[in-house]
Amino acid sequence: MYRADLFDPLSTIMVYDDFDNGLSGWVVLTPNLRNDAIDYFPAQQKFADWGPPMLSSATFGYVGTHGSLTGTYSLKIGTRPVAGRAEEQPISGSIGHALKRLTFMKKQLLKAEMWYTYKAEQDRPGLGEKDIRAFGFMWDLQDDDKRYFCGARYMNAANGKMQQRWQYLSASEGTDEEWGDMGQSAPGEDPDGTTGKNKVYLKRGIDPQWLGKRYPDGSGDSFKDVPDGYQPLCFNETPDKINWQYFSLTVDTAKREYVELRSVNRVFDLRGCKPSQVDPYPRINYLQNPVFWIEADTDRRAFLFVDSVCISTGKGGKK
Repeated sequence: MYRADLFDPLSTIMVYDDFDNGLSGWVVLTPNLRNDAIDYFPAQQKFADWGPPMLSSATFGYVGTHGSLTGTYSLKIGTRPVAGRAEEQPISGSIGHALKRLTFMKKQLLKAEMWYTYKAEQDRPGLGEKDIRAFGFMWDLQDDDKRYFCGARYMNAANGKMQQRWQYLSASEGTDEEWGDMGQSAPGEDPDGTTGKNKVYLKRGIDPQWLGKRYPDGSGDSFKDVPDGYQPLCFNETPDKINWQYFSLTVDTAKREYVELRSVNRVFDLRGCKPSQVDPYPRINYLQNPVFWIEADTDRRAFLFVDSVCISTGKGGKK
């Protein structure tokens, strides 16, 4: 049942998912299959081992079962117990994803809200706060003319040093090769032909949660720091306790720009901030995919728990 007291939606609620009712279409992010074999493209093999989402009662030692904010089950997104350096591209298994596959209704304001918490696996002594590198939410969007990603990333820790600041997704200037393009990523417009349109490659700005050059302090070519975006969140004092927190991100799909990020008691005005844009890809017309992810900073598993999600639309841009 929708809880109006927990959310602040725009005029039209498009999706409300309370994970007490099941997964509601949220699945793991996987590479695209080749057209000539039931297999992934060679350059995409390393992206086949991201952690999948699952339903969880958030059960911990000592405390027992937390349940969710409003019931028993939340969506749990986890990494594997692996991580590379913060200045390196994420290694296989160090990120967990969940996404839902939707399509556009209108070009206007688009808002995603969630109640969530995050924690490292309770498998050893220690808080685990520094074992979580980052987590975030993003939109993978494509209209008639452009494909682009809008999202917010909480940079929690990099190489064991706390950072605790918000970033938004927007690629710096550079080439596709510098971005990390490593070969074909999908069948092209004419996959069986010889027209030159039989292959698709990753362009600069695509899949920013793992591509682009990175740096030891958690910055990178994929992200820009939100002005005054430092915000220590409530991690709690021990590794067996969680606190639910509010997040929302609003973008304008008519203008292709950010509008607002909200986190707990903070509101960040992002108007004027633009995502990176590339030419549209074949077969994903009107794409509107919401995506959650979390990344580990050490060889300890990191978890993002999402109690519920509300996605809404409203006037604000051209229809």
